[in-house]
Amino acid sequence: MLANEFNETCFQYENFMVWDVENMDAFFKGNEVLKTIFEDCYKIPFKDFKQRRGEIQEIDLQIITKLLNYVDDKHFFIFTLHDENHLELVKMQHSKVMDFGLDISNIKKEHVYIMIMDKKTASFT
Repeated sequence: MLANEFNETCFQYENFMVWDVENMDAFFKGNEVLKTIFEDCYKIPFKDFKQRRGEIQEIDLQIITKLLNYVDDKHFFIFTLHDENHLELVKMQHSKVMDFGLDISNIKKEHVYIMIMDKKTASFT
């Protein structure tokens, strides 16, 4: 999801949580299903990930994005310090469109952050 899309569609989501991912080990420990998705996607046993990392041309952020695209029951918005997505979130927080439960402008530059959310279901009452 792109930053400007999220600004316009954030009200369609609920149960927001920001996941601070310090490295790839932390990413894969965050949810065991990610290891299975990795194996299916890259055809490499997860236990060999570190030894065979050089065979994967994508940078870590691209791997994270690719794997999260396969998760069906959650929606994700990925950002890093001062990228377009992060700047949009800071703007949303400052204009009080969103409250993230943390100061979104004060994040670590070497980490990847993932906004995890659920799409609201339409209720016809």
